[in-house]
Amino acid sequence: MTPNRTMKRQIVTSLYVGLALFGSYPPSASAKYGAAETAVKSALASARDIRFDDEYEMTHDLHGTDPVRNLKLTFICGHVAYKNADGKAVRARFIYVTDSNDPLLAEYGPLALEKPELDYGILDESNGGRYATAFEFSGWNKTCVNAQHPKTFSGVAPKSDN
Repeated sequence: MTPNRTMKRQIVTSLYVGLALFGSYPPSASAKYGAAETAVKSALASARDIRFDDEYEMTHDLHGTDPVRNLKLTFICGHVAYKNADGKAVRARFIYVTDSNDPLLAEYGPLALEKPELDYGILDESNGGRYATAFEFSGWNKTCVNAQHPKTFSGVAPKSDN
């Protein structure tokens, strides 16, 4: 065999090994973020000028909290700015579950997108009686809180509580 043929074989073999190794690793961070952004864009079909910022990953170990499943769930949390159909600038938060094969997510889907116009407050007794929106109360303050991203309480008190 000539040295040129041997070199070609080594290159082809290296490429196959590289592709096999590449396919065996979990999805990259950029793929997770890309999937989250695609889901948000799909949910905002009539929006224009969509921009993402402050995206970060949170992994929660659910070991011991569920008798059937022993898993970790990874979420992409972030903000999206866009112009709605009326041309009004909107900024909202989103939560995207990267493991959408979880059967418990089948009913709701992997994306939770804040609706800033729904600012009705839910009294959160466990946090000093502050008012959180439904998005904050049921998702953001449970899933996306870390040292750089504290809990938020932007809910408006119901009129009967004033």
